[in-house]
This record gives sequence, C-alpha cells and structure tokens, in this order.
Amino acid sequence: MPGAPRLMDNALWWSGFGDPVLDALVARGLRANPDLTAARARSTAAVSAARSVPGAIILSGGTAAALTGGSAPVSDRTASADLGLEILFDPGRGRESTRRAVRAEAGIGQAQAAGARLFMIGEIVESYLRLRHSQQRLSLAQSDFRSQRQTLELARTLEKAGQATRLETLRSEARMASLEAQMPALEAAVAKEKIQLSILVGDAPGGLPPNLSSALSKHVGQPRARLAPNPGVPADLLRNRPDIQVAEASYDAARAGLGRARAALYPSLSLSGTIEAERRLGGGTSGSTLSVGPSFRLPVLPQDSTRAGIDAAAARVEAAHADWTSRVLKALAEVESALLDYRAASRSENAADRAVSLYAKSRSLTRDLAADGDATLSDLITIEEALALAQSAQADQRLTRALAFARLNLRLGAGSAPSAVPDAQVPKAP
Repeated sequence: MPGAPRLMDNALWWSGFGDPVLDALVARGLRANPDLTAARARSTAAVSAARSVPGAIILSGGTAAALTGGSAPVSDRTASADLGLEILFDPGRGRESTRRAVRAEAGIGQAQAAGARLFMIGEIVESYLRLRHSQQRLSLAQSDFRSQRQTLELARTLEKAGQATRLETLRSEARMASLEAQMPALEAAVAKEKIQLSILVGDAPGGLPPNLSSALSKHVGQPRARLAPNPGVPADLLRNRPDIQVAEASYDAARAGLGRARAALYPSLSLSGTIEAERRLGGGTSGSTLSVGPSFRLPVLPQDSTRAGIDAAAARVEAAHADWTSRVLKALAEVESALLDYRAASRSENAADRAVSLYAKSRSLTRDLAADGDATLSDLITIEEALALAQSAQADQRLTRALAFARLNLRLGAGSAPSAVPDAQVPKAP
C-alpha cells in the first residue's frame, strides 16, 4: 500500500471534521462514559494481578517479636525475634510461564479497554453525523416547503389569469402536503440522536450541559470529511487495532499455557528456613537458632496424563496462532474495503454537489420564465421536484462520505490508544 499516511495515523482523527461540538462530545465521552470506565477498571485489575505474581525464585521474609516476663524484674525478662525465608528453584520455568500467562491476560484486558474506547468514539461520531444529517434534511424540507408555497401562489395567480390549469395548482398543493408529511419523522430522528448522544457521553437524556445542548440544537450544516483521495495506509498501522492485539495476547497466553504444561515434567525444589534470636534484657544468656527445611517435588508417574496435557496445550497454541493470522488478514481486507468505500463516496459527493448547483440554476431560470409566460407551471414544479431530490441525495452522500471516513479510521484502530484529549470550546449560542 504505497503512499505516506496523512490523517490515518492521527489519534484525534475526528478533529479532521473541524467541528468543536463533536470534539467536545468525544472529550466528554472519554471522561464519563460508564462502559469505558468499567473497561478501564478491568484493565487496571488485570495489570495489577500480573504484578502480584512472584518470579521463579521467591524470597519472602517476615519478622515477629515477643517480650516475656510480665511483672517480673527486668533481669528476668526476655525478648525474641524470628525471620522466615523461602527460596523456590524452578528448573522447568513453570513460575515464569505463569507470569507470562498473567501478563498476556493483562494485555488482553488492555486491548479490550482500547476496543471499548474505539467503539465509544465511533458511536459518538456516527450518532453526531446522523444528527446533523437529519437536521440538514429537515432544513431542506422546510426550505422547500417555503419555496413551494411561493410556487402555489404563482399557480393560483396564473390559474386566475387563465395561464395555468387547475391540475397544476393541485399538483403544487399536493407537493406541499408531501413535504409537510416528511417533517415529523425528521424531527423525531433529530430528537432520538440527541438522546443517543447524551447516553454515549455518560449523561441522562436531556442532561447535557446547557451550552452543549444548545449547540446540538442549532443547525450548522453537515460535517464534511476532507481527506486526500489516496492517503496510503501502512500495514503496520493495523497493529493499532484492539482486536489484533487481543488475538496476539491470546496467542501469548496459549504459549504460556504450553510452558506450564511442560514444566510439570520437571522436579521443583523449595528451601525454607527460620532464624530465631533470643536475648535476656537484664543480661545473661542470649542466643540464636537457624532451621532449614528443603522440600523436593517430583512429577507424577506415569506421565501419560501430563503428556496428554502438553499435546492439548500445543494444539491450543496452534489454534491461537491461526486465529491471529486470520484476524490480521481480515483486518487487511476491512481496511482495503473501507478505502474503496471512502473513495467511491468522495466521487459520489462531488457529483451530487454538481447536480445541486445545476438544478438550482435551472429552477431560478424556470421561475423567471414561468412568471413571464415563457415556461409552464408544470415545468417549474418538475424542476423543483428534481432540485429537492438532488439536495436530498447531496445530504445523503455527505453523510455517506463522512461515515466512510470515520469507519476507515476505526478499521485502522486510530484513536484506540489512550492519549490526552483537549477539551474543545463549544461556541456559545447567540
């Protein structure tokens, strides 16, 4: 995949939309989303558990002190202390395999937390894009409704003058009714996306801060993705993907399990000891004792069951490696497909922009001609319908391209790594 990465390797890729409201929503979600908070806590627990496992050689110590004699004279009182030590020799490296396994589990926990972060960012971005799309469609319907009202007034004027038919007037009235019928569904879509965004950022429905809620209610147009048509995607960026990290950590865990199974074939030796010291406070006899107790553990005989466990662990390693390979290949396919979708959406949006521009010019010209009697009212109604369809398609294509841009970044795992996300300043409502 030739080319240098431009926006794909940016952890804050959503800032490419240049929308401070979206930036503020993502920042708020990263702080307060409950699912993400739970995932981070589980990751922290897994990492802490990995640190708690001792190494192959254990050195543990403890001390205790006692004073005996009660109310007896000081010369008859004694003080004692003891120190315990334990050393484990593990030639089969079973303990090291255990530590490797828990480190792998910690890696899985961290990757899952990264996946939760990426999923939450994607949900916020897509919900926000759909909100702005619904607002755009509603705005277009309202604007078209106002334009159609002018057309209806013109139709009635021309009908009275005998220059238009009753059918043309009815057609204009029917179009107004059709536009009016679209608005409730679009208004409901806007309200539902606001609720969804509130939940995603960790607030109750209607519980967003006033400035953020006001900014969401204000129609500011659709965010537009502006990325070079051939960004280039280095294959190593696929390592950002949490699902690949999970597969890789699972492979490490399977290998550690194989190490533990093989360690069962080896003997182990532990050496524990205690040092005790006693001293008479008033002087006199003092002394210390040392006791050492080795413990030797032999593997069970016969070893058929142990070797069967090794075979099973080796099979799990092979399966985990195959899963990891499959996940990488699927990720490559997903990234390539996302690139194709983005490039196709870019071309479609550009074509939709041209269509709207041409239809808008045609409507303006047709309206002037109809007023002068050089074009029929049917011509005007037809071109207005065509313009409305083109504007609707333009809004849809802008949403499609913006979603394709977001999904391309998500397929690359961009934004999954924890990083400082600055609080965006939401513009105050006028």
